[in-house]
Amino acid sequence: MQIINEKTFWGENINTPEEFIEDLCDRLNNVYNTVMEEEDKMRQLAYLIGALTGITGRLNRVCERG
Repeated sequence: MQIINEKTFWGENINTPEEFIEDLCDRLNNVYNTVMEEEDKMRQLAYLIGALTGITGRLNRVCERG
């Protein structure tokens, strides 16, 4: 795994795998909280699909470098 030009949700540089994992956890927690606040089931599903697509792409990008 190589962390190159990755930024946190808040725009800070990510330099280590630990920081990368911490940022993924922060992003997942944010999505989870958003989904739990949403009452519309279709909107919940849309948030989850979008988050999974984004996280999958990010993991693939970082892991392919390593």
